[in-house]
Amino acid sequence: MIKGLYSAFTAMEAAWRYQDVLANNIANADTAGFKREFAVQQPFEDVLLSQQAPVPAPITSRIQQVVGQIGTGTFIAEFATDFGQGMLRTTGNELDFAIQEGFFQVETPDGTVYSTRDGRFGRDANGDLVTSQGYFVLDESGQHINLPSNMVSVSVDGGILDQGVEVARLGILDFTPNQLVRAGEAHFQTTGQGQPPIGGPGLRQGLLEGSNSILVEEMTSLLAVQRTYQANQRVLSVLDGTLDQAAGQLGAL
Repeated sequence: MIKGLYSAFTAMEAAWRYQDVLANNIANADTAGFKREFAVQQPFEDVLLSQQAPVPAPITSRIQQVVGQIGTGTFIAEFATDFGQGMLRTTGNELDFAIQEGFFQVETPDGTVYSTRDGRFGRDANGDLVTSQGYFVLDESGQHINLPSNMVSVSVDGGILDQGVEVARLGILDFTPNQLVRAGEAHFQTTGQGQPPIGGPGLRQGLLEGSNSILVEEMTSLLAVQRTYQANQRVLSVLDGTLDQAAGQLGAL
């Protein structure tokens, strides 16, 4: 019965933590470049249930007679990021960019560099290419990009062109999933050296990549997780009442 209490508790804890992940996915369903998270659940290792054979059986027989297994609940092994591409939508804006492979490199005013798929860019007062948060967009050498005042075009490989002449090249790097650490809604910090995407980034102008979080699916998962939490809450309540009753009866003997 104590095992049942523990199993119900661990299932409730796993559901509670998963609700937080799903709620964040739902909140960012409209965030450009957002990558959804999902929880990897894993059961605790099963425990062998054994009994001793009656005397005069040999000692080895008494301690090795297995009659079954018991589980001890589940836990969240890790939270993983789904790096699948979100839907592309056309904006027609000169400095809205979407890429098929890799990540844009952007720098905050304090010098921190992030990788992102959020391509909502614009010009600041000095003509530098910046993100919607005001971060500097970096070129392939890690430097700020200064744009001419007239409209520019881009090539699929990341070149920024002024009347057909390349004036800069976007720094777009690819990483393995284990090199990316979430650092905000659509930004990641890297723990390794990135490489230019094989085959090129597939840059497209006038489009944005949306969130890969699908609202209907996330809501459905959230409802299922909430029901799991409620079911185990009822189990916990029933087992607690049974233990209370058993303790009362034993105390009366």
